[in-house]
Order: sequence, then structure tokens, then C-alpha cells
Amino acid sequence: MNKLSMQQKAANAWADGVPDWVAELAIMAECEGLNACASRLGYSPAVISQTISNKYRGDLSKLEDKVRGALMGVTVDCPVLGKIGRHICLDWQAKPRAVTNSTRSKLYRACRNRCPHSRLKGGGHAQ
Repeated sequence: MNKLSMQQKAANAWADGVPDWVAELAIMAECEGLNACASRLGYSPAVISQTISNKYRGDLSKLEDKVRGALMGVTVDCPVLGKIGRHICLDWQAKPRAVTNSTRSKLYRACRNRCPHSRLKGGGHAQ
């Protein structure tokens, strides 16, 4: 029995058509392996595999944003750093406040003060 490629798994699992970002995720997982793909995006290999197989029941929107930023070149205009990848924006939002680093303090405040790209509860407008 032949092992299905990640792209074939995605095609079989997504009956209404594979979303473009899932197709990119499957290509990366196939080329670099699940562990490398997961590490690059900050998720577990299980989440990557379940997403490709359309079995992940968690919130896919953040993973989609990470894939679009890291693999598809989507950028945002950060009020502190300027133009950055969407995945980098999400990584900065997750960091705790650090008063010893002025840039990090500015980012912490910006992400929590109505930045349109913030996914933090009460912090912005992005979905």
C-alpha cells in the first residue's frame, strides 16, 4: 500500500476544495516534514497533521494567519516596526511585557491599544 502524500491527504479530506493556505501547509509538511513545519509555525506536529486532514477542531484562523505570513508572504503595517510578516506580528502579540526593552514595551502597548492587527481580546479589531 502506497503512503499518501500530504497534498493527497489534503485533497481527500477537504471535499469542497483545499483552501490555498492548507495547500501551502501540505507542501511545506511534505518538503520539510511535519516536525520542521510545526516548529516553524509554533504548533505541534499533531495540529499540522490534523489541519491537513481536516480533522482539527480548534480555531483555525490563527494558524491560517501564521501560514499566510510565514509561507505566503502576507504582511501587516505594524505601528511600531513598520511592514512585517503576519506571523511575526502574531509572535510579538504573544510576548509578555518587558520594561527593560523599549521596543518590546512599545509593541506590548500597541498590540493592546486598538491595533487593527491585534488578535488579543479587547486589543484590536482583527478577526
